[in-house]
Amino acid sequence: MLRMEFYEFPDYMKMRMEGRFVRDFAEHARTLIGDSKPPSRLIVDLSEVTFVDAVGEEVLLWFKEIGVTFTADSAYSHDVCDRLQLPIEGERPDLQHRRSDTRKRVEGCGLNKQQNHTPFQGETQL
Repeated sequence: MLRMEFYEFPDYMKMRMEGRFVRDFAEHARTLIGDSKPPSRLIVDLSEVTFVDAVGEEVLLWFKEIGVTFTADSAYSHDVCDRLQLPIEGERPDLQHRRSDTRKRVEGCGLNKQQNHTPFQGETQL
């Protein structure tokens, strides 16, 4: 299930989504935005989105192509924005590149396999 709410402000429109942004719901959102008179500025709030499938990701990338910006207050929604490199409202473009660079560095972190490890009592070392 997906809930979409639209809020109209003097200089922009905000679309707040809540739930699962998947197949039919994502296509419906694309149709709503594509068939309507586009606002001068559209902000999509992904903070309450709990899951995005491949079709939802395609629609989010299409939103990005038409100039939509995003807000993401939850860990999951922020991860979606990072993975798809979606522009976060109020964040400078140079920070967005830095954000994805940090992610790559963090993914590369891990225990060094050459690191000495002394087994605890009752633990066997492989």
